[in-house]
Amino acid sequence: MAARSKPEISDPKDAAGTAVNGTGAQPRAAQPSAEAAAAPQAAARVTAASAPAAQGTSRSDGGTAPPAADQPVATISQRRAQYILAPRQQTGLATFSADFIVQQLTNTPDIDVVKTIQPPRLLGFQSADPGQAPLGPMVLARMAPDKAELLKAQAGARLAVERDAPLTYMLDPTVPQVPAPHQLPNPGVLIPLADGFSTTIEVVGESGPLPEVEVYVFGSVWPVQGVTDASGRVTLKIQGETPDTIRSILIKPRVDYWTFWLDRPQLTPDSVNRIAAKTLGAYLRGFPGQQLLGWGQRAMGLDRVPLAYNGAGVKIAVIDSGAAPTHRNLHGVTIGKSIVGNDPASWTIDTIGHGSHCAGIIAGGPVGSGGGIRGFAPAAEIHVCRIFPGGRFSDLVSALDYCMENGIDVANMSLGGGEPSQIIEERILRAKQMGLACIVAAGNSSGPVQFPGSTPHCLSVAAMGKWGEFPEDSFHAQQALDGFRSSDGYFPAKFSCFGPEIDVCAPGVGIVSSLPADGFGAWDGTSMATPHVTGLAALVLAHHPDFKGQFATRDARRVERLFQILKETSTPLQFGDPNRAGAGLPNAMRALGLEASVASAPAADPSLDVLRRLLGLARGAPNGAMSPTLAPQAPNGKLNGSGSVARGPATTTGEWSSPAVGDPSPAQIRDIMHKVGLL
Repeated sequence: MAARSKPEISDPKDAAGTAVNGTGAQPRAAQPSAEAAAAPQAAARVTAASAPAAQGTSRSDGGTAPPAADQPVATISQRRAQYILAPRQQTGLATFSADFIVQQLTNTPDIDVVKTIQPPRLLGFQSADPGQAPLGPMVLARMAPDKAELLKAQAGARLAVERDAPLTYMLDPTVPQVPAPHQLPNPGVLIPLADGFSTTIEVVGESGPLPEVEVYVFGSVWPVQGVTDASGRVTLKIQGETPDTIRSILIKPRVDYWTFWLDRPQLTPDSVNRIAAKTLGAYLRGFPGQQLLGWGQRAMGLDRVPLAYNGAGVKIAVIDSGAAPTHRNLHGVTIGKSIVGNDPASWTIDTIGHGSHCAGIIAGGPVGSGGGIRGFAPAAEIHVCRIFPGGRFSDLVSALDYCMENGIDVANMSLGGGEPSQIIEERILRAKQMGLACIVAAGNSSGPVQFPGSTPHCLSVAAMGKWGEFPEDSFHAQQALDGFRSSDGYFPAKFSCFGPEIDVCAPGVGIVSSLPADGFGAWDGTSMATPHVTGLAALVLAHHPDFKGQFATRDARRVERLFQILKETSTPLQFGDPNRAGAGLPNAMRALGLEASVASAPAADPSLDVLRRLLGLARGAPNGAMSPTLAPQAPNGKLNGSGSVARGPATTTGEWSSPAVGDPSPAQIRDIMHKVGLL
């Protein structure tokens, strides 16, 4: 009989041994900023030197010393998974208590109770509406999948049993998104490994060798990777390849430098191959000594917004990997909680850098002599909820409970999971009913929108890039969808998830922001796009007149009105597929009411609205309502994408609506397309 644990066990994921984001990569200390000791390199380059190969850190050598003869041997079997058990209220039946569930599980062989998650402490206006079931406790337990299925069948509708799936942050900063020609081969049809070769990569920066640089070499079989040592070198043993079969090389410095990408590199075996990396300042004039607005902030019009519009009075939660208040742009971040681990105050330890990067985009400051990158809402109150590394759905539940308890207005969720969860969706819906707006990354798998970005109760954000905002020899230049290049320079990011669930599209390629302890990095991902929208949402809540009057009350109508404003004031993007852009690129001036909407906004022209519906860019928002009020979403709406909630630009209702427009004839379609400049 397996050993059983007490209900309250801290940090169960340490025992579970779950690899962060599926990579198992260990966090490393951030490299300090390089001093400006020499002129920036004009271009990164690869050269071969005759110096002997220096042994560095490599993850590709493979093979370890054989185990000792007396070492115990374990048979490999399927490991147990962690599950969330949530009691359900059923008419005429008593609801299971957490203590009862724990007792039953403890008496069941091969099930370990991990801990109990208590419901949030909600008082006054935060409490449930009359007739609405209060939030209840949840129990976490580890068991085999067949046990979970049996438990689900026995309990029926009285108990929800769901896998406590691992969450991923987007984009994983250690694993590049490889272009199509370099996708991993099918392991079932691989040819046996032949003799390979060894080579040493040396990475130098502005002031000398660069340690802690990730090096990836892509050949015809498996990619090989390593990390440079203190001398800036790493020796890689590349099995089954020759120098002529190497397709590309990627160099990824930890902080303060651009990535470097080269197709068909000339690598010399048993020699040192040198790569000169470019500092961020080589491409961004005056950076980081002079504080700049990132290209994403400028694309959304933040450079035209008065500095008095700073987000004061709004509370923003960054549910992520923590944040580094040591950073020059994050000194104003002073509140947080670590959901994972044993120390709630460890939210200030951001070993990944992901949360710090997102926080800088949202609220980087101060504006002035501090240098670095300015965020959208530097005066907003930032709350950091640390759930990475090792975050699971249950940790997201605890983070959302924290937001409800602390009256958070907007939650930035640059994260996702592989499978939908009714438990999580219900929590997001309850948070929305209490006035919390969840803005979620769509995902980076180049496929359908990932959960929870796929739920209709949040705002789902896709990613885009812009040519000219990063070096052409950086990996960012590989992120354009099939080489897409529009007249305005914008392109859809090839890694971004897409589908009808996409609400808006925001900058997410080559985004420069803060990294621990006081450095900067240019990252890609829907993770980087999402905080752009979160920051603008905070400005709208703080300064738009609607939220000081009719929509001041914290409820679902307030959240839907916020989403409506963000979408209806966005600039449409001509990406050829509305599922990649949603309503388009949010515009700060229009969203704040400082500038009239563009002519193609939903209330401008019925004929243009017909065209947008034909092209799938809108969902038939009625026109002409002078004082629209949001149609509140039914609190008992269906979940898991099966509800009737419309996506795209929000639908409004008013005292009257525009006349219905019939299906246009081909001649009318041509006339409309000519009117908007498509013909």
